[in-house]
Amino acid sequence: MKKIIVLLILSVSIMGILAGCSKKDNEDDNSNETTPTPVVEANEDNNEEDDNAEDDIDVLTPVENSVVKEEYDYNDYIKLGKYKGIEVKVEQLEVRDEDIDVTIQLDLYDNGITPTDVTDRAVKHGDTVNIDFVGYHNGEPFAGGSSEGYELTIGSKAFIDGFEEQLIGAELNKEIDINVVFPEYYNNTTLAGEPAVFKVKINGIQFYELTEDFIKDTMGFDTEEEYRESIREALTAEYADMNIRKKENDIYSAVINGSEITLPENLLEYYESDLKTLYTNIAASYGADLETFITLSGSTMEAFETDAKAYSKSMVTRELIIKAISSAEGIELTEEEFQAEVTRFAEQYGYESNEEFLEEADVDVLREDMLFYKVIDFLVAESIEI
Repeated sequence: MKKIIVLLILSVSIMGILAGCSKKDNEDDNSNETTPTPVVEANEDNNEEDDNAEDDIDVLTPVENSVVKEEYDYNDYIKLGKYKGIEVKVEQLEVRDEDIDVTIQLDLYDNGITPTDVTDRAVKHGDTVNIDFVGYHNGEPFAGGSSEGYELTIGSKAFIDGFEEQLIGAELNKEIDINVVFPEYYNNTTLAGEPAVFKVKINGIQFYELTEDFIKDTMGFDTEEEYRESIREALTAEYADMNIRKKENDIYSAVINGSEITLPENLLEYYESDLKTLYTNIAASYGADLETFITLSGSTMEAFETDAKAYSKSMVTRELIIKAISSAEGIELTEEEFQAEVTRFAEQYGYESNEEFLEEADVDVLREDMLFYKVIDFLVAESIEI
């Protein structure tokens, strides 16, 4: 399974880079929330059982990107605006008791504890609800915006802002309308910054009771106070990292908004084709074609096509920003920096050496990602907090 993982995390920066994701923890970035639809993730356990299981799959022949990236002068497509001294407001997130309560509920859920069915009250913060939902934009259902039997813990921040909060007070077996506005830099450009309505039905409400046995035997703490304090410490660190990522995203967005950018058609075609090629090869590694793979992952080809175009626009924009700022400021990636990051990746994903890792990674893309983060670090260092 290693090669699949490298494809996922290194061949392209998959779907996540609409703004400057932190290099410290890309998996937890909430700056580019997706449509509230369940996602089936690839198994990333690098164990012998997984590797042997892969041998049993009828792997299809991989394909290459059919679009060739043409040479171009970035100066023809971007005129930078202000990028140094950008003012940015950072609001410090504080850990609340209700945040700790939700984390405890998630721990209980993740450890397979039997929940209590709630039938005599409405939804409360911390409940896990089973819901059916359909999303509407301009009165029409949109691709990827519906699901049945989806389990959601209220307060987990798994959905876009405003969705979970509006479920509080909802009654069992009744349908309600949830009104939201998608983030400005949402990965579906049709929905980005747009209002939408979700019709949601509450199928079930559950709550998990915290017990002394769970605290001691499962979580390994002597008291509830120790358990809660450990959660508070973890959330404090997580929130601090979220503040950093938000600052990076806000600065990067300000640079984009302040610049004059024209997206070269060839680059748009290249990155869209690159993403499709990547997913086609991932599907092939499981013995499936692209459409089958996307469908089994819980999405649709229509939604995938939309996401691919949005991804392409974000990657072309990123490439132009990288070239313009790195050239203007003389920002370069040293070989020492490159090898240090390669070592980190190789160790993280279970490779015996840098060389083994690099055999399966796209080195050009890897270098560009690293240079992007150096540019982001520069922009942050030059920014002004207000």
